[in-house]
Amino acid sequence: MRARLIAGFFLVCCAFGLGACASRFAGQAAAPLRIPPAALGERTVEQRLVMRWPGGERSAEAVLEIADGRLRLVMLAFGLRLLGLEYDGEKLVEQRFAPHAPEGVRILNDLLLIAAPLEDLRRALPPGASVTERRVDGKLRREVVLDGAAQVVVDYETESPWLGRVAFAHRAMGYELILESHEI
Repeated sequence: MRARLIAGFFLVCCAFGLGACASRFAGQAAAPLRIPPAALGERTVEQRLVMRWPGGERSAEAVLEIADGRLRLVMLAFGLRLLGLEYDGEKLVEQRFAPHAPEGVRILNDLLLIAAPLEDLRRALPPGASVTERRVDGKLRREVVLDGAAQVVVDYETESPWLGRVAFAHRAMGYELILESHEI
């Protein structure tokens, strides 16, 4: 039963593009946004991730460490390791611990869309894409726009993407990520 639940989680993640960033945001789906981890600040963060899409929901946990110019992330579901990744701003190395684990580059790109400083993100986006931040009902909202339409909308509970709740809606792909984060 546990194996079926995990396999189902992976299939859903792949089918609905967990961490998917439209390929035009990253140049290619296989290429991470070129933002140096140091831009995010040194930290260690625990996160609980809930993915929602029409008709379904899945959850996972992650531990993220940014230190010495590297970003390292380990993702778990049901207490089992799904994947690990390490990124230095140029090269992404990922380890998949299950055949249907979500692609590390997709997870990394969504993380960078959420947490990268605005100016770093602007420089990393391809031509034709833009990002803005504004206040909506007193809270910070980030929007990534492509071809005149908001493709990604990020709402922050606090001023920091590393504390509290962040709601990430990938409108183009039709899914939502809810992150509950706290620094260790």
